[in-house]
Amino acid sequence: MGQGIGQGMGHRCGSARRRTGGGGRTRRRPPLPAAWLLRAALAGLVLGGCSGDGMTARQRELAAVDAFCADLGALRMDAGRLAALGPRSEGRAELRDLGADAAHDVSLVQRSARGIRRAGAGAVADAYEEVRRAVDALPGTVPGPEAVKRIRPQLAALDQAVAASQAAVKC
Repeated sequence: MGQGIGQGMGHRCGSARRRTGGGGRTRRRPPLPAAWLLRAALAGLVLGGCSGDGMTARQRELAAVDAFCADLGALRMDAGRLAALGPRSEGRAELRDLGADAAHDVSLVQRSARGIRRAGAGAVADAYEEVRRAVDALPGTVPGPEAVKRIRPQLAALDQAVAASQAAVKC
C-alpha cells in the first residue's frame, strides 16, 4: 500500500528500464533510433527558439528598414493631407487634427529608426516640430487655404527631411 499506480510490481513509470528475469536487477535498454531522432528534433526546436525569431542579423536589419520606410511613407501621406486642405476645411482646427495624426507618425518613425544608421529621424522630428509650432501660431479664425499658405514653408521643410531620410536608407 502507499505505492502509486505502476510502482508496486517492479515497474517504474516513465523510465527506459525494464525488469530482467532474475535477481531484481534492472538493465538499461538502448534507446531506439527513432527516440534519438525525436531528441535531436526537440533539441533543435529548443535551441532554435533561444536565438529569437530565427531571422539572421541581415534579415532583421532589412525588416527594420522596411518598417522605418513604411512609417516615413505614412508621415509623408499625412503631411500631404495637411498641405491639401481646401476651402471647405475647418482651418486651424482641422490642421490640428491632421497634425495629431502626423505627430503619431513621427513617434512611429522615431521608434522604428532605432538601430538604423543614417536614418535621419531627428531631422524629421525637428521639421515636424516646426510644422506644429506654425499651426499653433495661426489665429483661430483663419480659413483652410490661408492656413496652408502660412505653413507651406514648414511643410516643405518636413517633406524635404522625410525625402532625405528615405534616400539615406534607400527606401
